[in-house]
Amino acid sequence: MEFERREAARAIRESYDSIIKADKGNGLRILFLALTVDVGAYQGDSTHVIELISNLRQMGHRIRWIARQSRNRETWPDPLFHCVSRAPKPNSDLLRLIQLLFSMARGAYYIFRHTRSCDLMYSRDRFSLLLALIPSRIFHKPLVYEVNGLTSEQRKMHGGHFLNRLYVRLLETLDEVAFKNAVSVVCVTDAIRDFYCARHHDYADKFRTVNNGVNTKLFRPLPIGGEVTELRKYLGFDEGDEVVAYVGNLALWQGVEYLVRSAPIVLKENLAVKFMIVGNGPTYSQCLALADELGVGDKFKFVGKVGYTSLGHYVNVADVCVAPYTREIPNCPIKIYEYLACGKPVVCSDIPGVNNLKRADVLVFVEPENPQALASALLKVLANLNLRTAQRELGPKAVAGYSWVDTASKVAAICSEAVRKTLATPA
Repeated sequence: MEFERREAARAIRESYDSIIKADKGNGLRILFLALTVDVGAYQGDSTHVIELISNLRQMGHRIRWIARQSRNRETWPDPLFHCVSRAPKPNSDLLRLIQLLFSMARGAYYIFRHTRSCDLMYSRDRFSLLLALIPSRIFHKPLVYEVNGLTSEQRKMHGGHFLNRLYVRLLETLDEVAFKNAVSVVCVTDAIRDFYCARHHDYADKFRTVNNGVNTKLFRPLPIGGEVTELRKYLGFDEGDEVVAYVGNLALWQGVEYLVRSAPIVLKENLAVKFMIVGNGPTYSQCLALADELGVGDKFKFVGKVGYTSLGHYVNVADVCVAPYTREIPNCPIKIYEYLACGKPVVCSDIPGVNNLKRADVLVFVEPENPQALASALLKVLANLNLRTAQRELGPKAVAGYSWVDTASKVAAICSEAVRKTLATPA
């Protein structure tokens, strides 16, 4: 559609501008390590990496980065980007392990090659930091480590078999290594910071919270009609349909299954409701099959993956958005910031990771993993036209202080402090 071509072209121009600034920047020289992140896929981790790097570059910092890229993104070729793997993430655990080892081998080469010329290394995953340990000591460069979720806790949801327990133990051991060797640890929510402070209290003074952000150029309330109406028709929604949307990765802890289970309850009271699932992931097929099993498959539109630059339009199609997280695992709610920035009512599981947004009073909270509670909340929001209208103004105001510019500024301050500390310490 035309808006997709327009937004993609704008992203290419911004990418070019970002690269030019990176090459001429006189700020910090940062070696950004993200070996496990596929920046060719449109999901939370790739969004975080690309937005953070782009905004740091706009501030004048020179970012050289290492990551995976499974396909060509619609961006300008970046001479400061080093790709460790172009293969998509395989389904087999064994093949994923082989891919990881291959990526680490290539990553180790790039890290050793470029550590001398950087001021510090910024790692957003355990395996990247593991590779950076020796070069950081040889060249006396500080390490800053970013924690985006409780990966070891999430991994426990995959079962208690021996190999999974072994993998969980490996992740917990790497956490200990990372926290010991990093000058600072950036956590994307207070809940994640508190969890690790309690588990690794010896390193509690290293943990800092820097919340995720939202790109308000892409995610904003759009006029009712025009491109939004055109997209609704393209997706097969009638004028009288009330659309409940989930946008994001379909992983176990995202709880999309409970949204599907809530659908029969919602439809019993309101037949005008349709459900839109935008994204892909491990539970995609399971949710698709569950919708058919419950007899509501015709009420669901599984859109699949959508380009990041187009996501804001898909969010604007919705009448209400949902984040049905499972219980007790703090998440970094990029999707919630994006929903709010588009002025949409949001029904969200009451989990620790969204405590900072509770004060804004713009979310409707429900008990996690409770389809009945989720259905009741959705029906109440859909019936409250005043709330839905007011949210177009209240939502963007609530996330006004959570732009990627704000996130990058806080990260830059932490990195500058890490460099000062390291320079003051004898090699």
